[in-house]
Parts: sequence; C-alpha cells; structure tokens
Amino acid sequence: MSYLNTIVEYEGVVIDVLPRYWAAHREGMKAVKFEGPTQAEFWRLWRIGSPDSTFLPIGKPHHVAEYTRIRNERINATDLMALDVAQPGASENLRVLKQLGACHLATLCDNRAGINATLDRLDLWIHFDKKMVLPKDSDRRVTTLREMMGEHACTLVVASSVPFAYAANEAGARVVGMKTGAAYPKYLRQVGIDVFYESLDALTDALTKRDPELQRIGLIY
Repeated sequence: MSYLNTIVEYEGVVIDVLPRYWAAHREGMKAVKFEGPTQAEFWRLWRIGSPDSTFLPIGKPHHVAEYTRIRNERINATDLMALDVAQPGASENLRVLKQLGACHLATLCDNRAGINATLDRLDLWIHFDKKMVLPKDSDRRVTTLREMMGEHACTLVVASSVPFAYAANEAGARVVGMKTGAAYPKYLRQVGIDVFYESLDALTDALTKRDPELQRIGLIY
C-alpha cells in the first residue's frame, strides 16, 4: 500500500468534546439564571449551528450576550478540557492511520497546553507526527493546512466541524466527515463534503479495503 498523508480534527474525530461543551454551556446558563435545554437538545442545537439566542429563547439580549461571553471564555479552558474523552477505538485506529503513512492532528482550539495535557492523559500523543492549532483567520487556516499537506500528491482530512471541513476543502485535500461529529452531515455537505463514516473504525476499514467512495473523491494511495 502506498504512503497516505492524513490530517484528523481534534474535536469530534479524535476527542468527544460534548462533556466539555456541555459544562461550559451550563456555566453560562447558571450565570444568567436560566435552566436552558437538556443536554441532548443542547447538542442538537450546537450541531446545526443555531444562534446563541436559541439556547435561551425567553432571555433578553443582555442575557444572551452574558451567556455567550461566559460559555466562550470557558469552552476551551484547561480545567474543562479534563472532561474530554477519546472517541471509541481512537488509539487503535490512529495507529492504523500512522502505519499507512503520516498522521497529523489539527484543531481550532487555541489552548495548546490543554490539548497537550489531554493527549498525554489519554495516551494519544504518540500517534501524531505533527500537532497544529489552526489560525482564526480563514485564509491563514487554509494556508496552514496546505503546509501540513506538503508535497504529498494526496492528503486525506477527517473533519467534524464546518469551519475545519471548509478550510480543508479549500486547501485541496480529500475530505471525509464523521457522522457523529460536531456538525450534522447535511451541514458538512454544504461546504462540499459528501463522504461520511460512522467512526474512525469504519474509516480505517474503508481505507484498508480501498472503498470505492474514497477513490471517487480522488483519494489515490
């Protein structure tokens, strides 16, 4: 089998971030003294990219603004990142991806210390050749991904969120989505992604069997 260069998204692909996102959401709700949605409804709203006002529909604008401020301040905090857990089979499947060539990690979270601590705690750091925090600027994000792609003829990117998938697609990578990630597949389709897998396990199985769907999107390895 030829060399495969792979970039995986931290959130939703490698790590289940729901416990952390939910905790940050609850802190925001507590600050404005609203109960808010259930965890299941919160995650549904998050995955469809709902405006912050939908999380507290009876709140006034100043309630929404304060909720958003606190949630966003806390969502990538190191202490809350202690709630991050590995996706099922993450270690075993990341090992497979690295055996196929190179396996890199990219994230939209700018808390490098928290990411490194989480990868160390979950014993996942060893599976990555490079770990990169993508810039907030969309153009620079695309440039960074292109640099990670290097001179490889083809790079596979495994995405969970819309901003990450959009940037990877713009960079010219072959992008697949995770059905259980931070966005529903139909929203990833809006940025050009149309191949999805239920899990990393399903993806690595498809890679080893040379799934025609991967060949259809131009993944030649």
